Amino acid sequence: MKTGSVVFVGAGPGDPKLLTIRGKEALGRADVVVYDRLANPLLLAHVREGARLVYCGKEADRHTLPQEKINSLLVREAQRGHTVVRLKGGDPSMFGRVGEEAQVCVAHGVRYEIVPGITSGMAVPLYAGIPLTHREFNSSVAFVTGHLCEKNSGKEPDWAALAAVETLVIYMGVKNLPRIKEQLLASGKSPDTPVALVRWGTLGKQETLTGRLETIDQKVAEAGFKAPAIIVVGEVVRLRDALNWYESKPLFGQRVAVAAGQAGESALAQELERLGAEVWPIPLREQSPAIGASQGLPDDFAAYPWLVFDGAPQVAAFFRGLAKRRFDVRRLQSNIVACGKQAANALEERGIFPQFVLEEPTSPAALQRALPFWGGERVLHVSRNESSVMQIAPGIAIHRVQAGVVDWDETHPAAEWFAPDSFDWIATDDPDALAPLSRFAGADWRMRRILCAGADTIRRAKEMGWSEVVECAGDGCDLLQAMRGAVHLYS
Repeated sequence: MKTGSVVFVGAGPGDPKLLTIRGKEALGRADVVVYDRLANPLLLAHVREGARLVYCGKEADRHTLPQEKINSLLVREAQRGHTVVRLKGGDPSMFGRVGEEAQVCVAHGVRYEIVPGITSGMAVPLYAGIPLTHREFNSSVAFVTGHLCEKNSGKEPDWAALAAVETLVIYMGVKNLPRIKEQLLASGKSPDTPVALVRWGTLGKQETLTGRLETIDQKVAEAGFKAPAIIVVGEVVRLRDALNWYESKPLFGQRVAVAAGQAGESALAQELERLGAEVWPIPLREQSPAIGASQGLPDDFAAYPWLVFDGAPQVAAFFRGLAKRRFDVRRLQSNIVACGKQAANALEERGIFPQFVLEEPTSPAALQRALPFWGGERVLHVSRNESSVMQIAPGIAIHRVQAGVVDWDETHPAAEWFAPDSFDWIATDDPDALAPLSRFAGADWRMRRILCAGADTIRRAKEMGWSEVVECAGDGCDLLQAMRGAVHLYS
């Protein structure tokens, strides 16, 4: 019988790329994932298909699952032989109750391990341009919670001692900021001490408010500044004006939904992130299965003197199908045809060099004109289009099999966070991702502004009927200029 365990994983401060490698590996082998409100839902993309997901988000005065039930859930699932990942925002040990939950595991004889995460108290100030230490300003830092649980409601931090620390990082302190301010001033902290509050740090919606200790609570109230936020008190806050690297990026604050087909993260997504945009990869799933015998294909491909591939996704799907059937690729004797450079590159990566490379995916009639058919031949066309069998000339039959087609995955655990209207842009550099992107965008998708990179993607988007195609074509395309031009044109 499989022995269960609990893995406490720090999800990091918000940006999904700040998850540790070990944390990603733990999510990939989990049977059950119990995750918090501050854990970015995009991290659930690392969870294997079939794993159970349990949301236990906590907000002030509102808990989806009480702590006692969370404890029971962890123990129960582990005792059933499951690997349980407890995904916690930031670092699980920094005001994250990992000690309490680990003690419960010990009491019930459940094995556990802890994967540290990047705590928001360190990462968020840095994303606001505030290093926590600087030899010209300080040599000490203290981390403190501004929120006390009911059990410790009568036990406040030692504010007199904390006032002597040069830099304070306060978690969960927005609600109690007036009280915190009073205690620090009463303990000798200078009224002119600079203070910064950073909300939703490391994300595109990050907000930073700065002021003086004496009046910071008034500024927060006037601005309607809400939790979740990290508070930094100390002279290092003065460095923000010079070191504000993240919020000064040209696309900071722009939220972009990017569809990348089956190629994983795209070059477009990477460039958007480099320019400061908050990129959300749209969850996609393969619509058609990998090629297999169930689709009427013979075990011996000698029956098809010609093999034609529409694109890289079709190549990948074809070879996944061969692997499932344990088909030895050395037995392939067909003439190989790649429709476009992407298909050719995908074949060459697998050590197969096509005899013919066409400019782009093409129609059956165009295949007849482009290829030297002799007659009496059968063509296997691995296509993005629907499966069919057709006779294009006497003795020449094309067996078209749909493969490598993706669709917007509405069943993905992060899908509920993908409201099309919450994004400033939708974008892709993969022509095969345009169809799922249109379904994601909703009924009025033709009227939505779409950023397309690459000539093939631009052409296909226009053919589909997108009315506002923002074009970025060619190796020398200035993405930022294209986006700014579009804002001016369509505003």
